[in-house]
Amino acid sequence: MKIRLTIVLAMLWPVEALAFCFAPSSPDEPSSLYRPDKPSAPYCINEWDGTHTCDDWEISNYRRDLENYQEEVQDYIRKLQNYVEEAQSFANDAFEYAQCEVNNIE
Repeated sequence: MKIRLTIVLAMLWPVEALAFCFAPSSPDEPSSLYRPDKPSAPYCINEWDGTHTCDDWEISNYRRDLENYQEEVQDYIRKLQNYVEEAQSFANDAFEYAQCEVNNIE
């Protein structure tokens, strides 16, 4: 008897009242996100005049440091873009959740 009554009530209950709203969870802040530091020019480079007194080893090391820096910057940008996309998705989900709650109240 209870089962039949439950089924009849469920069929008469408005569909909107049965909607369940899922609260979104915010994206995790990227813990490894840090802004890379640009390597300093060696003491033997005169950036003002555009000259240097460095040996080949120092120039090679500085170039390698700059290349590593460029890779770190690209990785930093990728992580920022991913975080922005996740944040935008969260904002959309939060709007849908709020709308669902409003619809359940009305």
